Order: sequence, then structure tokens, then C-alpha cells
Amino acid sequence: KHSDPAAQFRSQSTSIRTWVERANVSMLRYKQWLKMPFEDWGYGEALSPNCSPILDAHRLYIADGFTQDIEVGVDRLEADFNMWRTILGHAKTLRIKMLAVDAMTDDVTIMSGLLARPDIDERFVARLAKIVHPLDQVEQSVRWPMQSQFMMATKMLDRSLKQSVNDSQPLYVSIASLMPLPKQHRFNRYADYYEASSKAASEGRHGTMPKLSAYVRTPADSSIDYLMNPIENIVGLESLPTWETYSLRVIQLDARLRLAGLQAWVRRGPQEYDLLTRMAKAGQTLYDPFTGLPMLVNPKKALLYSVGPDGKDDDAHPVLDVVAPIPSIFMAGGPDGKRNSSR
Repeated sequence: KHSDPAAQFRSQSTSIRTWVERANVSMLRYKQWLKMPFEDWGYGEALSPNCSPILDAHRLYIADGFTQDIEVGVDRLEADFNMWRTILGHAKTLRIKMLAVDAMTDDVTIMSGLLARPDIDERFVARLAKIVHPLDQVEQSVRWPMQSQFMMATKMLDRSLKQSVNDSQPLYVSIASLMPLPKQHRFNRYADYYEASSKAASEGRHGTMPKLSAYVRTPADSSIDYLMNPIENIVGLESLPTWETYSLRVIQLDARLRLAGLQAWVRRGPQEYDLLTRMAKAGQTLYDPFTGLPMLVNPKKALLYSVGPDGKDDDAHPVLDVVAPIPSIFMAGGPDGKRNSSR
């Protein structure tokens, strides 16, 4: 990934404008859509939009803005980010929630690159600082999308089991498919798992989220697991989505927002303080959501970073950790040591 995507857009302006001309209909529709109210109508239904073209239009819309000038680019970035943030908070289905996460991750990555520039106008720093605040509890929560998946599963189970019986399966598979008790037991265990996961997420225990296997007993590790969950382990129906997978993706987005907020904060702090001192004064709202502790610094790589979903300090690894460039104004002398002094 490029550390300053907006600069890369500018350098590739000819290609981007060609793509925009070819996609003029989707560009027009996307601009119109950004001004419309949003409501997720897919709760409990096996319906969802085609997400890939939407993401393509979103990315092209932002890139085209920065090929014109930074003012147009930031205007579009604000409008786009605010719309997707609204969607993130109001999403009732998993695909829409994750679509918003993807779009907001694109936007905050661009913001982070802008905030690292040594010569960016303070007007833009102030505007970006207003919108990169951390996610609130509603925006973080995947409870509604997971409930939607659960409701869909209850609607479709009998149909899936009937299909399994009709597919010339062995007799023991057909028997397991027709038994009512395993079906109810499966849903009860998923309900328990989702409830425990929701509680852990609301309490900020992202590093110790409950594991699906502890509740649903799949995939099977012993013969007892086949008896406890024959629907998935014998019949072979797919498991429902795991809460921790999607919850952690949202928290990764929150970490990126906090890092961008930290970039803006340290740029605007008192000039007499060095980077670590400014970070220490930023407050707990910009701490790492995965640890509840201050963000880390790697001066050699010129990066601020969160430990990421694995909860381990991987020395600002670009994949295992969540990283953001240190604003260039601090890199002449460079801070001493890797970690924030307030830890």
C-alpha cells in the first residue's frame, strides 16, 4: 500500500480520468446516492446489493477528486466518509456492515496519508480532525447483522435439510436431518455464543472473544461432538458466521481512526513538546482499542501503530499490526525509543 494514496492518485491522473469517462453512469449514480437517506432493508432476508461495483464507484469517486486538486479531494472525502459512517451505524445486515467497513478503511487510509504530509494546509488538518473520531458503541456493534444472519438461518434450515435428504445421502445422514431436537439445540447454542460475544464486545474484551467451537462443537474434535451437533458435523450444513471475525474487522477500523486522530492531534499540539509528549497528552480516547493502552511508536519505520487483532506487538508489521505514518514534521530529529513513554 502507498503511504500517501492521494499523491498517488495525482501521479496517475491520466489513467484515472480515462476510467472515470468509461464509468460516467456509475459515477453519476454514486454522487446522487451520497445525498440520499439510508435504510438497510435486508434484515433477515437473503438479499444484498452487489458490493463490488459500489466499492469500485466509491474508490473512483475519491481518486477523481484528488486528480483535480486537494480541495476537491478533501470535499469528496468528507462527504463520502460521513455517508459511510452513517451506514456503519445503521446497518442491519452483515454485508452492508462490512461494505461500510471497507469503504471507511479506504477513506481513513487516504486521510492518514494526508495527515502525514509536512506541508498540508492547517485548514485541511482541522477538517480531517473533526471526522476521524473513534467509533461509538452503535457503530462498533455487529449485533444487528449477526441477529439478521441468525434469522436467515432459521428460515432456511428446513429447506437445506430437505435438500440434504433428497441428495441420496446415507441413511444416518437422513435420520440426523429429520430429528427436531438437534435443530433446536443448534440454535440455542448459537444464541448463547452470540450473547456471550456481544457482552465481550460491549465490555471491550476484543482479545478474549468467545470461540464458536466452545459453544457449537464444530468442527468435531471427538465422537461426542457428532452427537452434540449432528446438523453441521454429520449432515454437513455450513456453520453460521463467527462473531469475532467480523467484530475484529470493525475494531481494526476503529484503530485506524484513532491513529489518524492521533496524527491530527500531534500536529496541532504545542510546538515546544516532542512527539511522545504530545501523544501522552492525547488522552484515552486515542488509545489502542485492542489493549486499552497508548499507541506504539517505531521511529526507524516512521510509524505509529496499534498491536492489531492478535494483541501482540509485532514491531509495526504492516499486516499484523495496524499502522499509520508519523507526520513528517517530527522525523528530522526522531523520538527516542520505540514505545510511548506513558506506557
